[in-house]
Amino acid sequence: MPITLYYAPWSPPARAILLLIKELGLNVELKKVDVMGGETRTEEFLKMNPQHTIPTLDDNGFCLWESRAILAYLVEAYFNGHNLYPTIPRERANINRVLHHDLTSFYENTIRQIVPILRRETTVFSEEMKSSIHEALKKLELFLVRNDWFAGENLTIADISLVPTIAALVSFGINLSSYPRLAEWFKNCKVLKGFEDDQVFAQEIAGYFKTLVTEGL
Repeated sequence: MPITLYYAPWSPPARAILLLIKELGLNVELKKVDVMGGETRTEEFLKMNPQHTIPTLDDNGFCLWESRAILAYLVEAYFNGHNLYPTIPRERANINRVLHHDLTSFYENTIRQIVPILRRETTVFSEEMKSSIHEALKKLELFLVRNDWFAGENLTIADISLVPTIAALVSFGINLSSYPRLAEWFKNCKVLKGFEDDQVFAQEIAGYFKTLVTEGL
């Protein structure tokens, strides 16, 4: 049986898994989930993932959620030793450091900021939201002071995890010109096999986002 990925194309964490799948050429069955329609809260889905989140991976009965964990698992399980997640402890530690920052700080202070708009709780893209996003970008760029990639001299799953979020922010109208290292990194990410497809997804959700905003764009 093939690996199955439950995903939604508007989800940056889910799109990170799609990027890795294309980069590695993995055979994965993709199942699009209607989150707003309640498809992550069915009895069947909750058996796989009681936290009812996406992406969720089912590898022949082994179910895993949290995109950064999935990224690491897929490389370790099917391409162990690959440069995207090398086995050298110090190199892996640098990758994990970025992944943890993405999960606990960067994603929370960027995409999470605009969730109230996507949930139609507000129609204002406020200065407070923008300030949080720019502060997060400022901190993120510090990871690129010594290297062109986030965890060293080569592209890794740390970069793959960040690409869809940055793509979404750029599509929402956030300008990277104040972050030259970050802007250059984003250009370099075009080497990813799924980069252009991810841009399409980012633009689609940005188009929807902009229909919900009455002030602040």
